Amino acid sequence: MRQLSVILLLIVLLGGCGTSGQTLQSPLAGLEFPEPKPFTSPEVERFNYNGIEFFLLQDDELPLVNVNVIINGGSWLDPADKVGLASLTGTVLRSGGSQQYPEEDLNELLENRAAGMETGFGLSNGTARMNVLKEDFEELLPVFTDLLKNPLFPDDRIDLAKTQQRTAISRRNEEASSVASREFRKLIYGPESVYARHVEYATLENISRQDMIRFHQEIMQGSNMLVGVVGDFDPVTMRSQLERAFGIIDEGNPVEMNMPDVDYEYESGIYFAHKGDMNQSQIRMGHIGGYRDNPDYAALQVMNEILSGGFSGRLFQEVRTEQGLAYGVYGSYTSNVRYPGVFFAGLSTGAENTHEAFEATMHQIRRLQDERVSQQELDETKERIFNRIIFRYDSYARILAEQISNYNLGLPEDAFEQYIKQVRQVTVDDIFRVANEYLRPDKMKVLVVGNRDLIADQLRQMGDYQEIDITIPRPGAERAAQKGDPVAGSEWMLKLSRAMIDSDIDIGTLVLQGTQYVQSPQGEMPLEVTSRLQFPDAVSMEIATPMGKQILEVADGRGIVKMGGQEQPLPSSFVESLQEDLKKNPLHLAMLAETLDATLIETEDHIKKIYIGGNFDMTIQISVRDALPVEVSYTQFDPDQGRDVEVTIILKDWTWNDGVQIPYDQRRYSEGELISRTKVTGHSIE
Repeated sequence: MRQLSVILLLIVLLGGCGTSGQTLQSPLAGLEFPEPKPFTSPEVERFNYNGIEFFLLQDDELPLVNVNVIINGGSWLDPADKVGLASLTGTVLRSGGSQQYPEEDLNELLENRAAGMETGFGLSNGTARMNVLKEDFEELLPVFTDLLKNPLFPDDRIDLAKTQQRTAISRRNEEASSVASREFRKLIYGPESVYARHVEYATLENISRQDMIRFHQEIMQGSNMLVGVVGDFDPVTMRSQLERAFGIIDEGNPVEMNMPDVDYEYESGIYFAHKGDMNQSQIRMGHIGGYRDNPDYAALQVMNEILSGGFSGRLFQEVRTEQGLAYGVYGSYTSNVRYPGVFFAGLSTGAENTHEAFEATMHQIRRLQDERVSQQELDETKERIFNRIIFRYDSYARILAEQISNYNLGLPEDAFEQYIKQVRQVTVDDIFRVANEYLRPDKMKVLVVGNRDLIADQLRQMGDYQEIDITIPRPGAERAAQKGDPVAGSEWMLKLSRAMIDSDIDIGTLVLQGTQYVQSPQGEMPLEVTSRLQFPDAVSMEIATPMGKQILEVADGRGIVKMGGQEQPLPSSFVESLQEDLKKNPLHLAMLAETLDATLIETEDHIKKIYIGGNFDMTIQISVRDALPVEVSYTQFDPDQGRDVEVTIILKDWTWNDGVQIPYDQRRYSEGELISRTKVTGHSIE
């Protein structure tokens, strides 16, 4: 009963799309095959109830039922100051449970029945899915619709989702390919466009529970939903069950999917984003794409396949295989329905090959305009396209999903079949024509993500470039005005410097040995550490862990961790925090005492409290008795909380060696909670 894949494979042999026998000798030549049976798409039953469009497709191969809901409306509806609202709503819609089935009850119910429910929102729409055994469908369907209609949005789940999102924001610059994709979309659509913007700490903080409730109420309307059901069921019974369960959702009014126009001008430009932890370069180049209803859509897709069709495309074959200039190279000419797509080519290459790889890729784009493809290359390209048909319709769920998508986007049900027919009709002249009409290699935006120190000369060879700032914006902290005595502040910092450093000492590298006790759920965990500090921003640490020696190295704005012969880059947020701690180390302050913007702001019986302004923005408490610091405090950004937290370091047990006095007992607190303590056992100057 299930010979769908076999039938689809036979379809590929129809229509004269193969390479002529005069050019290639098929290994099947001389064999006779029976006439393949024509493909008949399985029948999908459709009906409308309560404004909801339902699509039913029976598949009794397994005793399962899958329900997929599309809800029109997504992140493009987010207010500019609350970007992330749709995404957050989709997350907490499921994680928070419903009024009748709160989170723990819902999770237990689904776990006991090996069932799943998921929700989420993307750019243009949201999705909700339920996968259950046939025998549990009748019981769980009302649970599913109750979740859609009556979510709880509990505060604790909102807080957790925000924390997870803050962590994602803090790490978004770690993968160069992600940086390139994100920033290239900004170049094409505009940095404030709904098609390119992304959540920031500030916009996330602006989102309230009430915002999520309002968004949910606006879009969760029957007339705004499409529901597809595929699986083992009786159609008559299924219709009755769906009408009863989804009847609790108001019909309401559909969201008008009038997505914003794109104001795009074709113009050339070279853009660069510095990422100091790279020894490779990520490159994107391209311009705006098109719309799905373009009569040349099929020809453009065949052209794209010739240029960047995986392992067989020209980019891969020429730039990577023949010239060895790229680790990976790819591209696409996308044509969307509701807003224009993008044409781009992209590659990852060694830093030393940046300019050459860029030129090689540009050559392949221009080549499509300068010379016609051969008939053989065109035929082979079409054959690759047809060979993928088997993966397009490899399950009934995919068939149903495509029909629902076509209906929702206003495309004909047989849009894919029409596309295949049009692909067969594409000629060599068509490829030459669309390449010259739609590609503009001389008016492309080019983005390079890489290490400035390694590729600066090559960037200049590519032309005048504009640097893009990819620094993650942090919420502004409220800084209280500090009033006091700057003369006395400077005097006390000079006393501190003399108390910590002999006048004839030149500090190169400070070496520390000791034990750091880190707080963990299991209690304090001791780690033997040897640190080498080079002020103001370089440090290396050898840490003895239960799993072996670990080495951390931070310098020139980048960090790596080595262990067991392996090496991995450190998260940029970790590197920044480590460098900030190093800059605000008391010894570094002592070295800079004469140049610091220091103000005495408070005097107690035995303590002088000094505020250090400028880039330091911190306070230090100095003992009147010996002029040594006893406490350092400053605010430091916590990516997980998305805000500045108060860091306090208590310093005791000062010890001289090599002309430098160091605190051998150090305790670090965050928001008043002990995070770690360090017992130094020795120090020296190298």
